[in-house]
Amino acid sequence: MKEPRVKAPASEDKPGKKNHSDVAAILLDSAFDLFANQNYSSVRIKDIAKATGLNSALIYYYFGSKEDLFLKVIEAAVEKAFLQFDTIAANSASPKQILFSWIEIHILQFTLMQKLAKISLDYANTHEHMTNIDKAIKKFYEKESVVLKNTLKEGIAAGQFREVNPADMSMFISTFLDGVLFRSVMFPSFKYKHAINCMREFVLEHLEPVPA
Repeated sequence: MKEPRVKAPASEDKPGKKNHSDVAAILLDSAFDLFANQNYSSVRIKDIAKATGLNSALIYYYFGSKEDLFLKVIEAAVEKAFLQFDTIAANSASPKQILFSWIEIHILQFTLMQKLAKISLDYANTHEHMTNIDKAIKKFYEKESVVLKNTLKEGIAAGQFREVNPADMSMFISTFLDGVLFRSVMFPSFKYKHAINCMREFVLEHLEPVPA
C-alpha cells in the first residue's frame, strides 16, 4: 500500500536550502546506489534518508513511496543511457557507426548499465511487481531492440551489411551485452571491455558484405 504524500518540511523553503531538482537528484542517485548494492526488497526509505542525510519526510514528499522512487530510478537510468547514445548517434554518418556507438555505450557507461541490469534482475526475483515498474524495465529492451533492428535494416539496405535477420542479430547483441553486465557482477575482475570489444569486432566482421 502506498504511503500518502506529505507536505514539504517547512525548512525546505529556507534560504540556502537545495532546490527541488537538487534534492530529487540526490535522492535518485543515492537510491540507485543502494538498490544496486543491496536489493529492492531490503532497501527501506529510512536507509535512503540515512545515506543522504535528508529527512524521510522529504522522500515521501518527492516520490510518495519506495515503489514510486524505484520507478523513477529506473526511468532516470534508462533516460541517461539513451541520452548519451542519442547524442553520439546524431553525429554518426552511417548505420555501422550507429551500431558501433550503441555497443560502445556499454563501455562508456558501464557502471550505469551494470547497476540498471542488477536492480532489474533483483526486482524480477521479488513478489512485489508493479505494472509501471515492469513497463519501465521492458521499455529499455524494447527501445534497444528498435535501435538495433532499424540500424541493421538500414545497413543492409545501404549495402553496408550483408543480409542477416535483424531480429536475430539484435537479440544476439542485446543478450551478449546483458551477459557481460551480469558476469561482471559475479566476477569483479572480469575484463568487460575486452569482452565487449571482441563481440563488436565479431559482429562487424560477420556483417561485412560478401564481395560480388
